[in-house]
Amino acid sequence: MAKTLIVGDGAIGLLFSYFLSTQHDITLLTRKPTLTTRFYQTSNGKSHPIKARLINHQELAGSAPFDLVVITVKAFQVQAAFKQITPYLSKECQIVISHNGMGNVDELNAQLLPTQGLAFLTTRLAGFKVTPYSVNHTGNGESVLGACNIAASEKLNELKHLFSSLPHFSVSDDIHSLRWQKLLVNVAINPLTAIHNVKNGQLRAPQFSTRIINLLSEACLVANKQGIKVKLNEALDQAYCVMTATAENFSSMQQDISHNRESEIDAICGYVCEQGAKLGVKTPHNQAMLCLIKTKSAEFS
Repeated sequence: MAKTLIVGDGAIGLLFSYFLSTQHDITLLTRKPTLTTRFYQTSNGKSHPIKARLINHQELAGSAPFDLVVITVKAFQVQAAFKQITPYLSKECQIVISHNGMGNVDELNAQLLPTQGLAFLTTRLAGFKVTPYSVNHTGNGESVLGACNIAASEKLNELKHLFSSLPHFSVSDDIHSLRWQKLLVNVAINPLTAIHNVKNGQLRAPQFSTRIINLLSEACLVANKQGIKVKLNEALDQAYCVMTATAENFSSMQQDISHNRESEIDAICGYVCEQGAKLGVKTPHNQAMLCLIKTKSAEFS
């Protein structure tokens, strides 16, 4: 049983805490009050307390060192969160990050000991915070973990066992391609749902099709330049499948914008634009969406 720290008690952090607590002693790092129990709710309304020890930053030293750390904060928060927990990692700690969009892997690897592993966990588990202390589990998509350095590759079987209590869990030896696949879905769904304040399923309406095709065409070209073999028709099929499977859900970006929170747009459309500039691929549609989301965020701030 690994000594496990989960960083962040957003929807995904609480979902991971609930499922992983069936196998491990979970410590949950939060900025909210630690005396309030966190709850997991099923779609039929049943509520279960999450078996996790809640701590704040000041209490980290008393719980360290940690053998497994799962960082579930937003993409733009990962570096600050990692800096906060670095002194409390064991020498062979396995660090797992899980967020929408790309980035963070190279930056974290540069700060790790050769014996410390880094892995990425893509997930289609879906949920939303009913209150600051409870999560409603709304969808059971697959979760796939892959190594991002040698130390994690050597422990991949162990990591597979550690996360086996997650629904529909598997491991992959090509996590970069899987991250791109999820990025393409995010590019198609997240910004448009946020701009138009609609649920995922509403993007299947004909008026959105041209913009979705344009966004994904650019992103696929950038992926191909990176050596990722993905075709536009495959990316479109996957995006529309997710829209259908999560038709009644609001995307995380829609929730962020509507609640006046910073979004992960820089790690989604912003990443496509950044890599396009490096690789000589023009990305005007992703650039326009990036600007629209930033403008909309500014309106609420």
